[in-house]
Order: sequence, then structure tokens, then C-alpha cells
Amino acid sequence: MHHHHYLTIGQRETLENLIRSRIGTGARLETALERLHQPDYGVCIECGRDIEFVRLEADPSALHCRACARLPVSPGS
Repeated sequence: MHHHHYLTIGQRETLENLIRSRIGTGARLETALERLHQPDYGVCIECGRDIEFVRLEADPSALHCRACARLPVSPGS
């Protein structure tokens, strides 16, 4: 099932400013900044659902939605 991404232009701008203000703190944020303008930014890599905007504000480099982030990691992952 394919979900359509819901982030607005304003939300993307907010996240871009947030990432740029924190960019010195690590390479993950540089990667997040590169991904920000890709259509799949903010989409969970596990289930394909949208990652909640408040989660992205807290961690712009998040790759999982809140539900998938809580799942235990399997030994093969």
C-alpha cells in the first residue's frame, strides 16, 4: 500500500531551518537535509506510513514512524 506524503511546504521549511540550525551536531542531520526534498522524506522505511511531523521536529533524521520505532529490532537487522 502506498501512502501519499502529507508534509506541507511550510512544514518542510520549518524542518529545513531546524536541521540547518543543528547541522554541526552530526552527519545524520546532513543526510536528513539531503533527504528533506525527496518525495519519500518523512515516510517510514519500515511500514510506508507518514512519520508524524512532531516526531520529525524532535528528530529530523527519524526513519521510522512512532509505532515502528517501538518494535524490537530483530537479530538479523
